[in-house]
Amino acid sequence: MKKLLSMMAALALAFQTGHALAQSPESERHVLSLDDVDITALIDDVSIITGYTFILHPDVARTRVTVLSQAPMTTDEVFQVFLSTLRVHGFAAIPAGQGVYRIVPEQLAVGEAGTRSAGPNTFITQVFQLDTFGAAEAAQMIKPIVDAQGQVVANARSNSVVVVDYASNMPRIREVIQSLDQDDSTEVQTLALKSVPAREMADIITELLGSRDGNPVPNFEVSSSPTSNSIVIRGDNRMVVRAMEVARDLDAEEPTRDNLRVIPLNNAKAEEIVPVLEKLAATMADQRGPAENETPEATIAAHLESNSLIISASPDTLLSMQRVVEALDQRRAQVLVEAIIVDISEDTARELGVQFLLSGTGDSTTPFASTNFSRSAPNLLALAGALISPGGDFGGGDGGSDLGSAAINSLLGTNGSLIGFGGQSGDTLFGAVLNAVEEDTNSRILSKPFNMTLDNGTSRLLVGQNVPLTSGEVLGDANSNPFRTVQREDVGVMLEVTPRISSDNTIRMDIKQEVSSVDGVVGTTSQDLILNSREIETSVLADDGEIIVLGGLIEQSESTVNSKVPFLGDIPVAGNLFKSEGKGSTRTNLMVFIKPTIVRNRDDANRVTSRSYNYIRARELLREDAPNITVDQFLGEVLGDTPETER
Repeated sequence: MKKLLSMMAALALAFQTGHALAQSPESERHVLSLDDVDITALIDDVSIITGYTFILHPDVARTRVTVLSQAPMTTDEVFQVFLSTLRVHGFAAIPAGQGVYRIVPEQLAVGEAGTRSAGPNTFITQVFQLDTFGAAEAAQMIKPIVDAQGQVVANARSNSVVVVDYASNMPRIREVIQSLDQDDSTEVQTLALKSVPAREMADIITELLGSRDGNPVPNFEVSSSPTSNSIVIRGDNRMVVRAMEVARDLDAEEPTRDNLRVIPLNNAKAEEIVPVLEKLAATMADQRGPAENETPEATIAAHLESNSLIISASPDTLLSMQRVVEALDQRRAQVLVEAIIVDISEDTARELGVQFLLSGTGDSTTPFASTNFSRSAPNLLALAGALISPGGDFGGGDGGSDLGSAAINSLLGTNGSLIGFGGQSGDTLFGAVLNAVEEDTNSRILSKPFNMTLDNGTSRLLVGQNVPLTSGEVLGDANSNPFRTVQREDVGVMLEVTPRISSDNTIRMDIKQEVSSVDGVVGTTSQDLILNSREIETSVLADDGEIIVLGGLIEQSESTVNSKVPFLGDIPVAGNLFKSEGKGSTRTNLMVFIKPTIVRNRDDANRVTSRSYNYIRARELLREDAPNITVDQFLGEVLGDTPETER
């Protein structure tokens, strides 16, 4: 009885376990059998089986598929069959979230390929770094085995290949690239030269063996070491052996026969290089041993017309000098220095003057009294004289007409508010004039001098005038044979700069900036000129393209001028009738900014030139009466070309 109960319990447990496995999603089996049906029917069945959500591209609905299967498959196997079916018909499923996929054409899926594989039928992106083989050649060789919708991009700078393809095809692509990137046949050889300079030998070998039909030979490179006068050849065994043979044959010439060189210079001046080489030759002669004393001294000459050096020396001295010349004859960078000068001034003036006149005419016994100040206008005496003698009989002759002209000129020279009254009562003439003036002047001067100079070169820019200044004057006896000596001074905006470029593109500039002008003459008794000058002389550091401030000057001055009648002008309140008061205030603010820009090549020069040239063209285009751009026409007629403008 106990055995029967145990067998029944075991059978019950086995039934429960089998039922659980049948209900597990992982253990469920499915059969797909679809013959020439719309692809949406397949997608619907797969969605039911897997529980995934699919978003279809409009082109997907127009496709019909056939999937025939007799063996039951798990859920994962059904999904992989579904992805393979999409791949056959030119579609791919892209994950778009948890359990969500977008079904799009393959050409769209390539652009969204990730770096991790979601299955053999999904697009992935991988980067293959090459050590010895060229990236461009590797890309051409693996392109035939990449899917039609896949992509291969070669990066020559990093010598790498970027591949986008199905994950199932990546192992084969990786295997092909690894087989290509083998360095078994690459060899590196070094050859020390005795007669031929290393750089010249490297150019010869590269031109002779390093190119084929105008294209560089892959996996072949020749480098030069001027310090040791050696060349390094890298490539396959056959190419390296051939290059070494050619280099040895060229260097086999007897060194004593090659003791004369003519070296043309491209950037440096020959007359400036000669003293350097002469000191180098003297130093090398002092370092020779006793057995080498019979070596002739080096002779160095400069041919100015062709800017060339002619050197006659022993082979070792000749090679050393040539290395020095190559290092010195480099294209020097240029620096465009732009300065912005801002000068803001504000002048304020106030004038208040009172004049009065009391006088008798003819035989009148009325006393004469008047106040007249040079800073006040008009001239009250001239007005009174014109009034009492309109016909010209005052004082006889043409005095009346002269007084009338003086009165008119005095009235024309007035500023501000003018209030007056006057008249004649019997033989008594009286009058009073009140003149009030307030002036406020604001001005802003912007100047932008800029110039271009070589690194370690000095440039000077002046925009202004050359003014004569008296430096001495001599009179002879009885004022005979007088003569005057004059010196001339530059007045205007002056910028002088010496830039020096460091290895980290920091620019040190020794700057002298001056703004000067003519203020006027010293006074009525002297015609000597007064010059205003503001000058900055300094050394600064700036980065390429950085704007920095050099300095500033804020100046404010106030002046008060009072003219009054003694005692009467000091009376409170009433004293204002016997005086003229003028107040003036001047405030100036000068600031200088500077911006250096390094110009190393033609592209940099075109960029800075186009910026200034386009500014001039834009100013002409803004003119309403401009029918065309005259600066283009002028440069076209004079120079035959215009600068390259930015597009």
